[in-house]
Amino acid sequence: MTPDRFTTIPTPLKAAQDAPTRSDSAIFRRFARDYLRPHLGTLFLALICMVLVAASTAGVASLLGPVIKKIFIQKNVRMMVLIPLAAVGLVTVRAVATFLQDMILQSTGERVIADVQRDMFKSQVQLDIATLNSVHSSDLVSKFLYDATLLRASISSGVTTIGTQLMTLLALTGVMLYQDWELALVSVLLLPPVGWVTRTLGRSLKKSSTRSMEATGDLSRSLSEALSGRRIVKAYNLEDYAARAADVRIHARLKHILRAVRARAAAAPSTDLIGGFAVALTIAFAGYQSVHSGLTVDKFGTFVGAMIMAQQPVRMLSQFWTISNEGLSAANRIFTLIDSKPTIVDRPDAVPLVVAPVPLGGAIALKNIVFTYLDGTPAVDHVSLDIPPGKKIALVGPSGAGKTTIFNLILRFYDAEAGTIAIDGQDIRGVTLQSLRDNIALVTQESILFDESVADNIALGRSGATRDDIVEAARNAAADAFIRELPQGYETRVGEGALKLSGGQRQRLAIARAMLRNAPILLLDEATSALDTESERQVQDALTRLMRGRTTIVIAHRLSTVLDADRIYVLDRGRIVEAGTHGELLARKGLYARLYQHDFRDDAREDEPVAIGA
Repeated sequence: MTPDRFTTIPTPLKAAQDAPTRSDSAIFRRFARDYLRPHLGTLFLALICMVLVAASTAGVASLLGPVIKKIFIQKNVRMMVLIPLAAVGLVTVRAVATFLQDMILQSTGERVIADVQRDMFKSQVQLDIATLNSVHSSDLVSKFLYDATLLRASISSGVTTIGTQLMTLLALTGVMLYQDWELALVSVLLLPPVGWVTRTLGRSLKKSSTRSMEATGDLSRSLSEALSGRRIVKAYNLEDYAARAADVRIHARLKHILRAVRARAAAAPSTDLIGGFAVALTIAFAGYQSVHSGLTVDKFGTFVGAMIMAQQPVRMLSQFWTISNEGLSAANRIFTLIDSKPTIVDRPDAVPLVVAPVPLGGAIALKNIVFTYLDGTPAVDHVSLDIPPGKKIALVGPSGAGKTTIFNLILRFYDAEAGTIAIDGQDIRGVTLQSLRDNIALVTQESILFDESVADNIALGRSGATRDDIVEAARNAAADAFIRELPQGYETRVGEGALKLSGGQRQRLAIARAMLRNAPILLLDEATSALDTESERQVQDALTRLMRGRTTIVIAHRLSTVLDADRIYVLDRGRIVEAGTHGELLARKGLYARLYQHDFRDDAREDEPVAIGA
């Protein structure tokens, strides 16, 4: 048995993005305006079907009186045929109208939710890196799936209930009023208690639903982290720990869900109980009327039939109130997600970045750049770089020195707090984000690939690329040979996280994608770190061809990427502490020389890849 190394289990986390308080009416108005309005035509067709359902239901109730009077009392043979035929006709109309109504509403509901999910996803992918980093991805998945499901249920049942059931209730109430308005008045005396019960249960359900949605996000985080970190979970025997952590979140979610279940379950029985009192009171009053005012049997039969049939709409309306509160809670969280806005956006007067043709264009100038993390730790501290077009520079230094942060600032993943960054003399804050990033190709240490085909992953480098372009890029990245050995060649799907490929293969595909982009500026963040010696030789030849005439910044962790740099900048704690060529920096015997001495093997040959810094 492996002893427990952890004595505490994480408690459920608070939702990363708290939904602001919006009134129910405000949520409904916005939802109707943004998502229901485009479907008014189909909803009108559904409304016609609802009217037919309500009218045919009221018609069936109205037949009870004639059945009693014409058939059972008067023994009218002709009515024994006509009334059943009329009942069959009404039931047929009701069945067809119900089918069409449900089909239209369900289809519309699915389309509406698809529109909502489209806006949710579009809003999130457009956020800047800092905002995305502050929210766990599983929170988005939870809202995208679980909250949207609750909203879908609220739409489909809500529109049906408000439309069909309310119309049916009104139609049946009309039948009751027509037969005996005094009895009708008595029967509706207990409707206010029904309203009070359903409102109370609805408030409880709304609170429980909101908390269960948050707990669902916590559970999604636990599952996501356990799966994404499965290698560590296995390597450190953390299966039991991960299971206990998930169990805490499962039970927290279950507690809130059960509260919601109790509230939903109590709605219909409460209504039935109150309705039973209404029926008893109505029968007692009808008996009084039959003695004192001559209430006829056929009228009483029609009235009681309509009243009993009205119980179902009342039950449905009471349940709708509880279900609608779940939908409103989900909509509130969804609108919070949709309303989130990126902080890094184009200025109103932003213009496209214009870069001169290679090798004349692509000059990068950083002047007195300052950037700090949220906790106040300086990441880049008054850094200035002047990179001529077509030159290759390397950034080296210990972990946390600010190398990757400089890349992020050049790409405007973040904005510097002070100083300016210019490309060919154009301040990057004054150009459009799309044009800025169109002129930069990035290859990171983590080769991010999507669960698409190999060809599709490479093609992401440039819109409209042909198959010949893709193959050429793969060949230049030393990837063509292994791609053709895959089961479906370029059409082989790489799988989740591209785990079907080795680390070197994944990196070569990422490099092929950057090659296809053919941008004047290259940012290489440990671009060859995952390659073996032979693969790196092949890729370095390709990178050398790609970098020719282009401005290139390399975060260097390998000797082979440092030696031919036009200039090497050594960073430490966000500052540039040294600059020069490889030979010059070694001669100074400063930080670069210490990194070289400590991180390079004493017996390393200059043609062998070795690590420098972290």
